[in-house]
Amino acid sequence: MTRSLGVGLVGHAFMGAAHSHAWRTAPHFFDLPLRPELAVLAGRDPGRVAEAAARLGWAATETDWRRLLERDDVDLVDVCTPGDTHAEIAIAALEAG
Repeated sequence: MTRSLGVGLVGHAFMGAAHSHAWRTAPHFFDLPLRPELAVLAGRDPGRVAEAAARLGWAATETDWRRLLERDDVDLVDVCTPGDTHAEIAIAALEAG
């Protein structure tokens, strides 16, 4: 059985939706050693992130991306926020392990 890879995605606008689709469909096109699981979607607005998670197939939501980094079900962080925020989130994700 293929092991799962818990994906945490920060940002749910255009690029977040595109990456959500990519994570969901990648196993249909590639023989992957791990199966992506859409574990957590993070966004600032509770209503909008909940709606996006339901529409895009995410299991859970967070309204603070820092909490996403603390979760046991996240193995990989995908940053889909405006470019000027990437460094802070990516560095924090690396430091979190």
